Amino acid sequence: MWISFHSYKGGTGKTNISGNLACYLASKGYKVGLVDTDFSGPGIHALFSLKTKKTLVDYLQDRAALEDIVYKRGERELYIIPSYATEEDIVTFSKDPAEAKEKLQALLRDFQSLHNPDHIIFDCSPGLNRSSLLIMGITQISIVVCTLDKQDIRGTYVVSGVARRLKSRPRILFNKLPKNKYEASKETLEELSRKMGLEPIGVILYDEAMAGAWSRKIMVHAYPSSEYSKQIVQLWERINQPIGPP
Repeated sequence: MWISFHSYKGGTGKTNISGNLACYLASKGYKVGLVDTDFSGPGIHALFSLKTKKTLVDYLQDRAALEDIVYKRGERELYIIPSYATEEDIVTFSKDPAEAKEKLQALLRDFQSLHNPDHIIFDCSPGLNRSSLLIMGITQISIVVCTLDKQDIRGTYVVSGVARRLKSRPRILFNKLPKNKYEASKETLEELSRKMGLEPIGVILYDEAMAGAWSRKIMVHAYPSSEYSKQIVQLWERINQPIGPP
């Protein structure tokens, strides 16, 4: 399964979610690929404390081979393709979006042939950009991570509209919701999902242990009994359910 995480703006928590989900799946015996396509603010390498020499950016610029940019994490079958910050995006490295799509798909085909992953998770760049939309178009499940920040909600409306025009059906995941406001917010969240035209895939509540980790620890490893880690497990259970008809 190919799963991508998107957001309208940075700071929604999608990097932590994608990284923790990848680690949880690897801990369950799955072979997992984790690809950072957030060229504007990559964070996967920092989350995993990776010391990188070559990244996805080098590959797209024909300065590295596939084996140069894949980093195996620990003893589990977790394979990470990191990126570094650049003003460019995936499409910029090709003559047009069609060529960019083919180049990325060729990379993923080679990656699958080499490592045979059960799942590939993409941490995408925030906003309405060509890289994020390209990934949304090739993944089986795309999830827009949204907080209750007013600007974020308005931006997510825009993202959902573009997704519909692309005939994509992303789902929405509300993150960082205060626990004491969850019950009172249920109807509001359902109404927001309906207005955006996005199928809700759940809520991740604010967790003190997660906040205290400062994106420097993998929660499902460091604090497997934390509320955040339990919610990552629940998220996977919902992702693994089939999507209903349009």
